[in-house]
Amino acid sequence: MINRENLIYYIRPSCRDITTSTIMTSRITAILFFFLSATLVIAQPASVKKSAKAVFSLNTFRADGTPLSTTHGIFVSPDGYGVSQWKPFVGAAKAFVTDADGKRYDVEAIVGANDLYDVCKFKVAGQTPYAPVAKASAAAGTPLWLACYKVKGTRLLNSSVKKVEPFSTSTNIEGEKEYAYYIVGIQTPENVLFTPFLNESGEVVAMLHTESNEGVANAVSAVYPSDMKPFQVGNSASTLSQSSIPTLLPEDYKDAQIALVMAGQNRTGEAYKAAVEYFIKKFRNRHDGYEARARINLSERKYSEAESDILKAIELSDDKADQHYSFSQLLLDKEVYMPEDTLLSWGLDRALEEAEKAYELKDSPIFLNQKAKVLTVMKRFDEACQTYLDLQATSLAGPENMLAATQCKKLAGASFEDVMALMDSTIAVCPKPLTYQSAPYVLQRAALYHEDGQYRKAVTEYNAYEKLMVGYNLRPDFYYTRFICEREGKLFQQALDDISKAIEIYPQNELYHCEKASLLLRLRMNDEAVAEANRALIINPENADAYAVLGVAQCATGKKHEGMLNLQRAKSLGHVNADTLIKKYE
Repeated sequence: MINRENLIYYIRPSCRDITTSTIMTSRITAILFFFLSATLVIAQPASVKKSAKAVFSLNTFRADGTPLSTTHGIFVSPDGYGVSQWKPFVGAAKAFVTDADGKRYDVEAIVGANDLYDVCKFKVAGQTPYAPVAKASAAAGTPLWLACYKVKGTRLLNSSVKKVEPFSTSTNIEGEKEYAYYIVGIQTPENVLFTPFLNESGEVVAMLHTESNEGVANAVSAVYPSDMKPFQVGNSASTLSQSSIPTLLPEDYKDAQIALVMAGQNRTGEAYKAAVEYFIKKFRNRHDGYEARARINLSERKYSEAESDILKAIELSDDKADQHYSFSQLLLDKEVYMPEDTLLSWGLDRALEEAEKAYELKDSPIFLNQKAKVLTVMKRFDEACQTYLDLQATSLAGPENMLAATQCKKLAGASFEDVMALMDSTIAVCPKPLTYQSAPYVLQRAALYHEDGQYRKAVTEYNAYEKLMVGYNLRPDFYYTRFICEREGKLFQQALDDISKAIEIYPQNELYHCEKASLLLRLRMNDEAVAEANRALIINPENADAYAVLGVAQCATGKKHEGMLNLQRAKSLGHVNADTLIKKYE
């Protein structure tokens, strides 16, 4: 090897050929400068080379197995936690990573993600190489190495921090924290997004966020995704629901229970199924996952699998009564929503048996309420009514039970007086003074009077309901319903006001215009009736009722020819009373 002194001696010019020696000196000096510079470029600390082995490529796939996306990342712990890009996971049902030595790992679950900064943290199955994350931000001027992914080797590119810009964001349940966004001096090759920047200690400082533009690239702090914890709420849960890969469950069972419930709220289809399967895998001796999978199997009409799962949940649960209740609910749901599937072992009798078994094991009003619901669907209305009344002696006492009892009494064929007595009792147990929360019960009493033909009493109840709902926008069908009672109760001015209000809210409803025209005709306001009938015909030129009202109103105002033509038109459109009206005005 040529040392520095020998090299200087070697290039010293002779007196005989100064020109040639000078040229030689210049060339060798240039070679020496290149040699020294190259040595500086390729000389990376051993710690950097070691950490670079933790770089991986990430491949994601759709549910049908077709490739979705590819990116990079790095493992940040020996037990399989890695940080990478989030977008490739959106719409993915499966993913695997390949490390720098070509070893493949399946992605087990996602820990956390942020779609704004496009970063995530996930866990693979098994032990992995890893690089520690630098907890302190790198200052401007700090030298960094970009560790580019390469199977059986890693390419390390020199760079340095030009500028550091802080940003604040939430790290799941820990609140907001400040992180660094880096402007880095480097010319990046293609296809190296989300490869890591390492410092001279081999620590992961940042992930390449955008490729170079005129020798400058952007990188997001690796601390941010590495800080993410496996407990997702709010926006974070919504973000993670974009992927069908399950979210990592907390180690604590009670926290995992909450996470499973939240998965049911935020995920659907294959994504929710994956979350349930992951829960079962992690907590095989807990009932929650089997109960959740039983519901999934029921929705897919896999009855034997659903029964197997719910029986497993009963076996594992410390609260057997609760699981018998869940089985009863499954059986009831099947009968209500899938009655066409006839299964001897999945009938309402078994649903009632499971509800009663739950109540025997634990004297809970929830289980008694389940029994009442099953009896109602079985059309054993008298028993259901009594069971709902029995609930009034429990902690579930309230107007809901009384209303259910009232409806069962009515379906059992009881007299109007008996039904109304229970309805009055329903309102009697409502908190006083009555508020909008009790308004539905007042509305039900109005409907009972309406159905029985006691129109003026019905109007009184409808008026009481309207007062309780002050400040809320009532639907046009409320005003239309009250209009009918007012009209039949001969409260014509109130009826006219209500049908006008219904039209004001929903002017494109042709029925409302026809009803108003008919009432105007009844009040001998014939010109107004003509105008209202024409409004109905503007909405629907084929409305037989509108032509009938228009024809009668025109005949009544002396326009018999026009009126008869419109009555004939009503007849051609199928109006049932058209012939009678035509004979009347011929």
